[in-house]
Amino acid sequence: MELSRVSEVNTSLADCPETLSTLADHASFLGQWALYRALKAVDPPRKETLWVFGAQGGAAFADNAKYLYLHVAAECPEIRPVWLSKDPEVVHELQTVGFEAYHCYSARGVALALRAGVVFLTQGHRDLAMPAAAGAFAVLLWHGVPLKRISWDAEFLDLPGPVRRAQADMAVEFDLLTVPGAGVADQFASGLRIDRERMAVGGYPRNDALFAEFPGEEVGIDAAALARVRDLAEKRALVFYLPTFREWTDNSAADRLDFAALDSFLAERDATLVVKTHPRDSLDVPHGLSQIVALPETSDIYPFLRYADALVTDYSSVYFDYLLLDRPVVFYPYDLAEYRARRGFYFDYESVTPGPVADSFEDLLAGLDRALDAAADPTGDADAPARAALRARLLGGDPATRKSPDGDSAVGRSVATDCAPVASRSAQVAALVRQRLAEARDKSSKIGRERPTT
Repeated sequence: MELSRVSEVNTSLADCPETLSTLADHASFLGQWALYRALKAVDPPRKETLWVFGAQGGAAFADNAKYLYLHVAAECPEIRPVWLSKDPEVVHELQTVGFEAYHCYSARGVALALRAGVVFLTQGHRDLAMPAAAGAFAVLLWHGVPLKRISWDAEFLDLPGPVRRAQADMAVEFDLLTVPGAGVADQFASGLRIDRERMAVGGYPRNDALFAEFPGEEVGIDAAALARVRDLAEKRALVFYLPTFREWTDNSAADRLDFAALDSFLAERDATLVVKTHPRDSLDVPHGLSQIVALPETSDIYPFLRYADALVTDYSSVYFDYLLLDRPVVFYPYDLAEYRARRGFYFDYESVTPGPVADSFEDLLAGLDRALDAAADPTGDADAPARAALRARLLGGDPATRKSPDGDSAVGRSVATDCAPVASRSAQVAALVRQRLAEARDKSSKIGRERPTT
């Protein structure tokens, strides 16, 4: 056999486990979709005050669903909030601290999902036991402002025909999508195939944790790591580095960093760099560095971010959330041309990056220098007007019209004076859901009255 042919065979064998996994996932989705449709036809009775939450495919207690769940559990006694997860450890941790949680596929979990009047999701219906959500009022909280193209403008286009058709069918099953501003509604409508009538503008619940400690936030995070970051923040400036995952390469963002030079620079500026990668990625920080620390990949970053004096990222949507704190952002898109060609953006990148944009390590150090100067003296922050303009353009649904009483945060760092205090975003979303439920109830009642009798 020719060597080239041997290489092709070896490559195919190496890809075989991934291919089989993908096929199994497609088959699982189609099976769940068929069951969903069957249960939808049965239309099981549901209780409007039973709200069930899930996130990240059922894998974690995280994101917007986490903070809305915590808010409802603490502030809405008339609602019964239940968290369902496919991870036994998540269920155990929540139950240990007194929250109601069950495994998605346990008898109790399935029964509650079948009875829930409302289900809250961050990725899609498979955040829960998908068929059991049929007929519930489905709220998609999503997980970030779409800078990068998503779903129907990205990976869904390459799905096999039957899976693509089932996904299109499920797109109509979302009753409400919360978006952080009207400026991103068109992007969500295109990427998720959810029309504007099913959208409501409101702040992301997870952003409540940017402003002050949120009761229950410690569930699902490394408490020791958070304590360490809090301690560091009292001693020196903190810069967070949150690079984006690139699924098409094994190369790491670490390949574009000179750690020794970066450590020396940070020491000179009396600053620490806190690194946290995407959950599907990793970044190995060399031993012996005094100014660079790493967080676990699966950390819920939002309780940590309130201690960040500046942020470095490339394409992560977290920087849109960070804009609410009105602190400096440095962009390090070292592979911008390739990323734009492979993934694509909804916006012109240069028009939505209100801070230094570095394409080399030397430029990154210069950007960090500028950001640390601005963090130390906000009156000299030349990028503040651009951040304010982008907030108004894309995050208008955040409670930004309400003035913070003192213009400062609970952790003593600069906060945009047009941003609201803790818990307001979660309360806003809960109120939006109640409003839509009431509208749906009135519509159903009107249809019942107008139905002719025999």
